[in-house]
Amino acid sequence: MVLDSTFRKRELGYSQLPVELFSSKFSWRLHDIAKARYFYVWLFSLAIFPMVAAILVLKTNTWSSMVTRYIVIFSGELAFGSLPLACQVKKLKSISKLRSLLVKEVVRLGPDLNYDDWNLIAQHANEYLLQEGFWHSEHCIYDGAECLSYFRAQVYLPSINNPSENHDELLATELYEKSYEDYWNSQECVKFTTVQETNQTLPKDTYHFSLVYDLILGAKEALAFLPLVMLFFLLLVSKINLTMLVTYSVLWYLQLLASFCFLTRMSRKHVIFTPMNVMRLLKLELQLEPGESAREWDEVAKKMNTYLKDEGVFQGKRVFFDGKECHAKFQSLLAATLPEDDTKKSLYPELVCFASEFRTA
Repeated sequence: MVLDSTFRKRELGYSQLPVELFSSKFSWRLHDIAKARYFYVWLFSLAIFPMVAAILVLKTNTWSSMVTRYIVIFSGELAFGSLPLACQVKKLKSISKLRSLLVKEVVRLGPDLNYDDWNLIAQHANEYLLQEGFWHSEHCIYDGAECLSYFRAQVYLPSINNPSENHDELLATELYEKSYEDYWNSQECVKFTTVQETNQTLPKDTYHFSLVYDLILGAKEALAFLPLVMLFFLLLVSKINLTMLVTYSVLWYLQLLASFCFLTRMSRKHVIFTPMNVMRLLKLELQLEPGESAREWDEVAKKMNTYLKDEGVFQGKRVFFDGKECHAKFQSLLAATLPEDDTKKSLYPELVCFASEFRTA
C-alpha cells in the first residue's frame, strides 16, 4: 500500500524528498525547524531576550562589567542554538529507529535494487518517522544518499564486522553489495568516464597556488561573519568611535580570515567520500589509465570536480586544485579500501572487489 501510494504521488507530480522541494540544505533545515513542536516558544524567547537582558542590566547597572557582557552574549547564543541543537539530538534518536525498516525496504526491492531506489526508500523512511511520531514532518531525511548512509552505518557495516544471524539482514547486505556490482558494470558508469568536460578549468588555472585558492574561499566565508564581528565588538565596548570600530573590525576579520583559510584547506583536503564517490574515481582511473601523467590526472580532476559539485560535496565548490591532488586522493582512497596491512579493516568493504580488480589490472 505504501509503494502504491508513493507511485500515485509521483504520477500526480508530488515531490516528497527535501532535495526536490528546497533549493539548499540550509533552507530545508530552516523549514524543518519551523515545523518543530516548540518553534513558537523558541521564537518568542528570542524576541523577548533582548528586552529581558536590557531590563536586568539597567536595574543592576552592571553593563560596564566585561563579565556581564560575556554572560549576556553567551546566554543569547545559548537561546539561539537551543532548538537547532534539540532537533539534531532528536534526529539522531529517530534515525536509530530505522534499522528494521531499511532492511525490509532493501529486501522488498530485491535484486533490482539500484542507487536511485534510495530516494524511494528515503520517502518511505520519512513517512514512517512521521506516522510513528518520531519526527514532526515528512522532511527528516534530505535525500536518498543520506538514507543510504544510514543503512550503511546501521546495517551493512555492523553485518560485515559481526555477521548477523538474521536472514533478512544477511540478504539485505548481499543485495546492497550487488547493487554496486551492477552499477560498476552498467553503461551509465562507463558513460560517466567518457563524457567530455568542455570549457571546464581547474582552480590552478586561475589561482596558480593552492594556498591562494583556499585563501579566496576562506575570505568569502569570513566576509559573511563580518557584521557579527562588528555587532559583537559594539556589545563589548561601551565607548567607541568610528576609527576604533573600523580598526578592530579589520583586525578581527583578519583573524577570522586566517582561521577560515586553515579550516577550508583542511576540509577540502579531507573531504569525506561516499562509496559511490570512491567507485566513480576508481572507474575513471581504470578507464582513462592516467598513470603518472600530470596532464591526464588534470582531466580526471576536472571530471571529479564536476561530479562532486553536482552532488553537493564541499558545498558545491571544486574539491581538487589540480590533478596532483586528485592523484594523491585516489591513492589514499585505494589504500583505505584495500589496506596492505591485514590487521586494518577496509573503510569501504563494498568496494574491495573493485579495488582488487584495479590492482590486478
